Amino acid sequence: MAQFQFRLDTLLKIRERERDNRQLELLQALSAEEILLERAKLLDMEHQRLQENLRAATCGVLDVDQVLGYRRYELILAAQREELGRQLEAIREEVERRRAALLEANRALRMLELLRDKQRERFLKNTLKKEFKEMDELTHRQSSVEGDAWAEY
Repeated sequence: MAQFQFRLDTLLKIRERERDNRQLELLQALSAEEILLERAKLLDMEHQRLQENLRAATCGVLDVDQVLGYRRYELILAAQREELGRQLEAIREEVERRRAALLEANRALRMLELLRDKQRERFLKNTLKKEFKEMDELTHRQSSVEGDAWAEY
């Protein structure tokens, strides 16, 4: 029996590699987002710790220099948090762009896989048809040879 050969097999492999690359790119972007979220959590914890220190510093004897130092540090933390927010927004846009690219790569690959499956099915049907036809011809020849043999008796 003849083997099925998909003519676009090379293109299929290219599309598979492209899909795998898009998956890797998406995972990298998600990893970057996770790192930024972790940094945001640390900044929030640092801000909370600063607030507790500031409350403790304002109870009892007031050290103005210490309070001003806490306020300056609070402004630095706020600026870092704002920058981190911008980075998070940018990375989330990138995640969505990469997710869309992965969906497109999956769609392109799926179209080729469906085409390959249809062609394989058609090939198998045609092969079976040919085999049945050959078997019918062989059976017909054998029955005619046997018929001739019986006719001689």
